[in-house]
Amino acid sequence: MLTLGRLGLLGSAVAGSGVLLVLLLDGPRAAGALLALLVAVVLIVARYVAGAGALDSGRREEDRLLWTRAPGMGEWRRNVRTATGPDGALYYRAVLRPELRHLYAAVLAEHHHVSLDHQPERAAELIGPELWPWLGPVPPRTGPDGEVPLDVLRHLVDRLETLGAPGTPHSHLRTGKEQAT
Repeated sequence: MLTLGRLGLLGSAVAGSGVLLVLLLDGPRAAGALLALLVAVVLIVARYVAGAGALDSGRREEDRLLWTRAPGMGEWRRNVRTATGPDGALYYRAVLRPELRHLYAAVLAEHHHVSLDHQPERAAELIGPELWPWLGPVPPRTGPDGEVPLDVLRHLVDRLETLGAPGTPHSHLRTGKEQAT
């Protein structure tokens, strides 16, 4: 079985043999060019493996929400009506908050290269201190029968739209508010 170490050793042997063959057949200039090309390829592959260019800060984990369908807020009016009603806090924590977190995670990852779960400080900075308590790792304490203020929901959606505004890459994510109106 090929382990990572054995695979690296095999790749080094093949690359070394190729450079030696080019040196013998085409001379030192061609061998030097091939060696420079191989070093560049090795550095690019090493950077990728190390995760320096990854959206998830090197964890090499695909954020599962990005490989599913594009998230949306469907049934927006019912969600707002229920969240601002007498059992709004329960509904917000159980239904609306996970949906909003899902949308924010997608927008932050695609437009700002920030993970909502793995980089909460940076996410809080982008979302804003007044809205972060409603989306952060701990749900807000509004009581089991409290209401979620309508202006908070409005600000959450407005901020979501601002973070994923047109003109930024991947602006195909929508909150569903446009579809409901």
